[in-house]
Amino acid sequence: MAVVINNLSKRFGELTAVNSLTLSVAPGELFGLVGSDGAGKTTTLRMLSGVMDASAGDMMVLGCSGKDLTPVQGRIGYMSQRFGLYPDLTVAENIRFYADLFGVETAERKARTERLLAFSGMAPFSGRQAGRLSGGMKQKLGLCCALIHKPDLLLLDEPTNGVDPVSRRDFWRILTDLQSEGVTIIVATAYLDEAARCDRVGLLHNGRLIACGTPAELTGNGAITLDELVIGKIGGDTTVPLTVHEASEFTKPTPDSNQQQAVILNHLTKTFGDFTAVDGVSLSVPKGQIFGFLGPNGAGKSTTIRMLCGILTPTAGSGQVAGFDIATRPESIKENIGYMSQRFSLYEDLTVDENIAFYAGVYRLTENKRKERTEWVIKMAGLTERRGSKAGELSGGWRQRLALGCAILHEPPIVFLDEPTSGVDPLSRRKFWELIYSLAEKGVTVFVTTHYMDEAEYCDRLALIYRGELIAVGTPLDLKQERSIDGVLPSLEDVFIGLIEEHDKR
Repeated sequence: MAVVINNLSKRFGELTAVNSLTLSVAPGELFGLVGSDGAGKTTTLRMLSGVMDASAGDMMVLGCSGKDLTPVQGRIGYMSQRFGLYPDLTVAENIRFYADLFGVETAERKARTERLLAFSGMAPFSGRQAGRLSGGMKQKLGLCCALIHKPDLLLLDEPTNGVDPVSRRDFWRILTDLQSEGVTIIVATAYLDEAARCDRVGLLHNGRLIACGTPAELTGNGAITLDELVIGKIGGDTTVPLTVHEASEFTKPTPDSNQQQAVILNHLTKTFGDFTAVDGVSLSVPKGQIFGFLGPNGAGKSTTIRMLCGILTPTAGSGQVAGFDIATRPESIKENIGYMSQRFSLYEDLTVDENIAFYAGVYRLTENKRKERTEWVIKMAGLTERRGSKAGELSGGWRQRLALGCAILHEPPIVFLDEPTSGVDPLSRRKFWELIYSLAEKGVTVFVTTHYMDEAEYCDRLALIYRGELIAVGTPLDLKQERSIDGVLPSLEDVFIGLIEEHDKR
């Protein structure tokens, strides 16, 4: 076996992060780890990589005792969630640094670098500093650096979080190629469609392995989905499914040419030097609509949202948000919107209550309103027992809901959510979308970016931006019907990939 784990445990004070884990992974196997936030996936991978010692139990990795993995660490590749990039080095220089670190030969280095840059779409940005990349592009650069050498055992901790469907597809092609070359791969992922591609899947919850088997075994050969399995096992209610039908009827606006628009863009453009990040985008979003904004990493999504939020000034074109001009009234816009970024915008050293109090001060809420909204956020986020905990100590799902609460503390009519569910477990994502629906039901306009195509299905309308240009707008059903073959509707992911590939052929 490539990996053998026997009753492995890891404790941090009174917290048991991994509890009596027993597991084996065969040479050349592609093994997926899924589970709730804080389930123990990251801790398990850290112990397997040798960067963290176990508290109890034992393991063998590539034939070496887990008590000292030094002899085999050169044969182990490990990509953590916060992969170490050097912000002052360019994309090419970061890859070169890791190639030197792993001792990759010159001929292999050149071929592998070219292949990785091509799959990730990073080739045009090889001369850009890593610190100037978007969050998703940094993640892709981390993948390139982790894969610059071919290890015998590859450990990947949610490697495709924040990465677009095209790059995720190409990344998994590379994993399949590595597996065919005999590499053993253990990957933790929040994308259950990725888990379905693994030879076997292990489900962790509260540090324990509660299910393990092939995707077919776990789902009863398709009797249930992996989503239903995971949500059911970690405490969710799958008896009331959150379906696309429910979502499409939740806030669907009736056609009305006089309907008030929450967001209006006319040929909006933003350049940085000689680089055009957003190129002549025009669209409108009616009040009370859930509007999905899709696109690959670096396509211009975050730049567009920052202009709409009054953070960036457009280079050309115009736009209005909540009736205010984005170029001349940015401060008025900020008072009338909620904005939740990819990184949740929380102060990790402050407690839950202190984070809420800080934002209440920013929004100048009265004392009575502050108390009322604080209790609402605590209840909404399910943090009654953790209001004294530091934000940095919370799992992803709790931090996500706390960040949303802070963003809408002042009850804005428009909310901008920039990849709000990236890396969050399926149950937490489900709960988050229930919150989004409740906001839309009250007339709040929700403008959201996401790389989860199942979430895109829940939006009233979608827009796809690529290389700064808007290349498609419509309802999820309309977009799929436009690309149907003999009446068979494609998936939104197929629509997304197809539109981008067509654009590249022009």
